[in-house]
Amino acid sequence: MKLVAFHVFKWTVYALLALDTLLFLSVVGKVTAFVDGAAWLVLLGVMEYESSTLGEGYSGRWEKLILTGLSLFAYSMILTALYGYVIAGEWLDAVNAGTWMGVCAVLVYQMYAAGAYGRTEYRLITAIKVVLYLVLIVCAVLWTMNSQKALDAADAWLWLLCFAVIELNVFGFENGEEPDAEAAVS
Repeated sequence: MKLVAFHVFKWTVYALLALDTLLFLSVVGKVTAFVDGAAWLVLLGVMEYESSTLGEGYSGRWEKLILTGLSLFAYSMILTALYGYVIAGEWLDAVNAGTWMGVCAVLVYQMYAAGAYGRTEYRLITAIKVVLYLVLIVCAVLWTMNSQKALDAADAWLWLLCFAVIELNVFGFENGEEPDAEAAVS
């Protein structure tokens, strides 16, 4: 039952993120935010797939090529959006996007190293992620405090929930456990 609840929670968050991305384009008209969100959704799909199939290896050359191609495309669009935020002076968006890139770098390292590191390295990884997530929480709080940025706030909190799911996939693999639905919602 816990696993079913976890999957319902996970796919509900992912669906809300897709809706949120469409809202940025249709309601707010922020093309940079839409491109950024769409690229993150592509990257999310790749990370969800790879983090939920850790230890299985690729089924073939095409699977690896497609996943790598999608990742490279998503990262290039995310970096383009980050550049757009910097050029436009949208510093909170720039800090947020850059910090998420840091989170992804650490998660990708964890997925490929898959627990093949020592206690000191594990502590360093954990410390880096704590700092990165604290920055993201500060960004979310700042958007939440600004009544004109309600969509940005909702977006920030949804992405934090979403990456909690990815973190649970990686954590579960490293510890030989299934993701815990109660941990996902608390």
